[in-house]
Amino acid sequence: MRRTKAIAVLGLWALSIAAAFAVGRSSAPDRSQTEPAPENLASAIRAALGEPDVLERARRTTQLLEQLGPENVEEVAAVYDGLLNILGELSIRPFIAAWVRFDPEAAFRHTLRWPFKDKAQIGAQTAIEAWALRDPDAARAAFEQVIERRPALEPVLFFDLLTGWLYSGQPGLDDYLAKLPSGTLDTAVSRVAAKTLRRGGIDATIEWVDSITANPSYDDQFKKKAFQRGSRMVARLDPQRAAAWVLANHGQGYAVDGPRIVAEQWGAQDGRAALEWIRDYPDKDAQHQAAREAFRTWFTSDRAGAVAWLESETITEFHQPIIVFYAKELGYRAPAEAVHWCEQLIDEQRRLRCLEKAAGQWYRRDAVAAETWLQQSPLDEEARRKVRAPAEKQQRTRAPAGKRRRGDADEEPQS
Repeated sequence: MRRTKAIAVLGLWALSIAAAFAVGRSSAPDRSQTEPAPENLASAIRAALGEPDVLERARRTTQLLEQLGPENVEEVAAVYDGLLNILGELSIRPFIAAWVRFDPEAAFRHTLRWPFKDKAQIGAQTAIEAWALRDPDAARAAFEQVIERRPALEPVLFFDLLTGWLYSGQPGLDDYLAKLPSGTLDTAVSRVAAKTLRRGGIDATIEWVDSITANPSYDDQFKKKAFQRGSRMVARLDPQRAAAWVLANHGQGYAVDGPRIVAEQWGAQDGRAALEWIRDYPDKDAQHQAAREAFRTWFTSDRAGAVAWLESETITEFHQPIIVFYAKELGYRAPAEAVHWCEQLIDEQRRLRCLEKAAGQWYRRDAVAAETWLQQSPLDEEARRKVRAPAEKQQRTRAPAGKRRRGDADEEPQS
């Protein structure tokens, strides 16, 4: 309950901060238009921080922090410094965001000197994001200076820099992402895509990805990462919209994983609809991968429904990757049934590989029944030997009846 309430407050705070920044990014708020400042802002904030109700505490402190300025920030900072070890994220972030409005460098440097690592990280992350929201070039320069001296801070601050830069609306972020090394690029693109979706919804996300894939100066890796992340996020919310988007980009190298990604997300929500879309997909290789993923996620979320669908279908080439997956799943608990499904595979080599694996699992469970089937199976002698091998090896490692195993010497005979 407390955690839910705290999350709600943080969300409300984030919205209020974003709204305040939207009104004026390059200058401090006009405090003459807010309520009169208390005679001693530091004392008033100290009292507000002691408010037991989370919502009321957030309301009082954020309202008071509208009065924060160069003339009183030193006294207010002393209050936060004194209580730092007992303050949480919901208390720290509004203070630093308010400070950044009129002196971002001082706010950023101050948080880096805090003695408690977790609090310093919260403060510095807030400062760099709020600074980038106002002046991404200056924030980036400060970030690069700091990580040169303290490299461990790079993963702590990097993604907050990107978030502020994105929300600033200032140019240059995509060019910056395009130059990142592969390992960092993946996570950075995910962060920017998620923040774009959060702020502008599906339309904004598709527009952002399309602007990257249409830019001839960006390499294939960047385009592919953007399309992968964007299509997955859109598919979670609106798989039909994502499917249309992927189909519109059919044949493009950056969109090669699109069918599989959409199928994975759509299958968990409506496996039947996902598979019907995939059935008509023009690229057969992509179709097979996507069909397997759609069935897999449907099977995970609704096993009975997925199996009933498969059993009702007339088996074609389209169903082959689905059957391979299903037979593998059955092999762990019903290998005899897995053998039956392997026999439905059209491609001979794929069928024989499937049969060999399922039969091996069956042999370990019921060697007599498996051997009876094996004798009349289409598997050759080499494959049959492999099927029997694990069971025979297991039998050889068992101690002969009546022979003591190591460790049995101290056991008394049972009567």
